[in-house]
Amino acid sequence: MPEESERLDPSAITFLDEPFELVPVVHDILRTRYCVPGSIFLVEGVDRVSVSRSGRWQAIRLLLGDGELCIQALLGGDMHRFVQTRDVASGAYIRCETFHAKWQEVGQRTIVTLVVEDLITIGWNESYRVFQKEDELITQQYPEPVAQPHPDPKPKSNPPEEPKEPPKSAQQDQDSDSDDEAATAEAFEAFETFAYAPKPKPKTPQKTQPIALPRDWHDPQTPLKLTTLRSIPHLPYKQNWSCNILAVIASLSVVEPSNLPPYRQRTARLADPSTSKQVHLTVFLDPESFSPRVGSAVLLVGVKNHRFDGGSLKKYESDRKNGRWWFENPIELNWCDVEGIQAWWSEATETTEKQV
Repeated sequence: MPEESERLDPSAITFLDEPFELVPVVHDILRTRYCVPGSIFLVEGVDRVSVSRSGRWQAIRLLLGDGELCIQALLGGDMHRFVQTRDVASGAYIRCETFHAKWQEVGQRTIVTLVVEDLITIGWNESYRVFQKEDELITQQYPEPVAQPHPDPKPKSNPPEEPKEPPKSAQQDQDSDSDDEAATAEAFEAFETFAYAPKPKPKTPQKTQPIALPRDWHDPQTPLKLTTLRSIPHLPYKQNWSCNILAVIASLSVVEPSNLPPYRQRTARLADPSTSKQVHLTVFLDPESFSPRVGSAVLLVGVKNHRFDGGSLKKYESDRKNGRWWFENPIELNWCDVEGIQAWWSEATETTEKQV
């Protein structure tokens, strides 16, 4: 029998919306080959795997648990940003809205991989996350397929076999595009099934964890914990919860009168890949100096959520003590995916213009 997953403390679960229950589904997927939309999993591991020698193409692999079994999953390209923004990380509960199972015969073994094309984070389990390396993404070459272990009545603590170096291709003289296409096709073959593998042993975080509060952020090269626009209505508190946002300025108003100190304000509309809805931002802190170019990427530090418009953001005069709070196109911050969100915005606006 597969090893039973560790029982997690139910009281440590943070629900982002409605309460849910983790129901075993992996066994049914393996038996029926059907993936039920809306299935819920616990993310037990995240790996970023290079699938080309040039490093141009990468795949993101998740280890998903259902409370009893674990199975590997390959994340669709449109979902990669949720790993970058740490909305999908070890200890997150996700609801897979669109996904399917890919079955491959490799030699005498069957490899099963879930391909997740649409998901939403619905909660966190702090008792699991505290022992994990905070969203650490391990870059490695794709491994050789490893034979599926035989079931053992006694769980073993032996570490998983180290991935072997990939064999040298006989087509090394071809151009890099051909190599990348072949490597992408090999990504599935590189992922051995995790359905019968024991859950990785919790480890103590060794790297600097992302910082959530602006008062604790002193080194710009230290990553901030980022929140997607889609998550704003589901934060632990509906109002005045401090968060950090990387988004694109879709529109920006002139300075207007306001009922709150300093009795002037400027409003903006923000966009990011997590939602089609643009989120309203109201700036009370030095509104005249808040002047990012429309279409630019901005990092907003310590903005507060609000109930207005189903979930909006505000920056108050009282936040002045925390220092600089907005950064336009901060490409100097290595941890901030400015190029990625700019590329998404360019593609999105181009598509909209064509439709018009």
